[in-house]
Amino acid sequence: MANQEKHSGLLIVLVGPSGVGKSTISRRLEKQLDVCYTVSATTRPKRPGDEVGKTYEHISREEFFRRLDRDEFLEYAQVYDEYYGTPKHPALDYLAQGRNVLLEIDVQGALQVRYQYPDALLIFILPPDEQTLRRRLMERGRDSPAEIEKRFRAARREIQMAKGSRAFDYKVINDDLDRAVDEIVKIIRHKRSGGI
Repeated sequence: MANQEKHSGLLIVLVGPSGVGKSTISRRLEKQLDVCYTVSATTRPKRPGDEVGKTYEHISREEFFRRLDRDEFLEYAQVYDEYYGTPKHPALDYLAQGRNVLLEIDVQGALQVRYQYPDALLIFILPPDEQTLRRRLMERGRDSPAEIEKRFRAARREIQMAKGSRAFDYKVINDDLDRAVDEIVKIIRHKRSGGI
């Protein structure tokens, strides 16, 4: 697989558990920075609010595994009984053109990106505390109580793992959306200017 060092664009990866605000932060970053957002493919059924070509590309499991066999994913993971993957193209095409690419993925996928693209910028988004995370999961209004509890338990595990991991370049607490976005913008600009 091509190494990101051959590209002049920056691969930016937002990582974090469900309910931490990755999608909201991603939308804000798209408006503030010159980044290309790539749409993940998923076997998950469509939900209300999913916009075709903007949220996910919904495909069958069979199609997902066909693409996986053809090595068409930059990263992939099984999350909550469904599969998600970031298509290599257009992401690698954008990077080759010198454009910055923004991925919004889970921990499993982020660790694959870290291994394959060591120069990628991995930013882990943390909730201010567990109570806030649980409240955010409930306020989304799209999961059953059992599903919320499953996501909350998984989130706690991911957060503990992230706190002890050096795989992530930065950890940003999303306690205030504007402040968190400003901090991430500064991190990205610093990295693009040659910082670490």
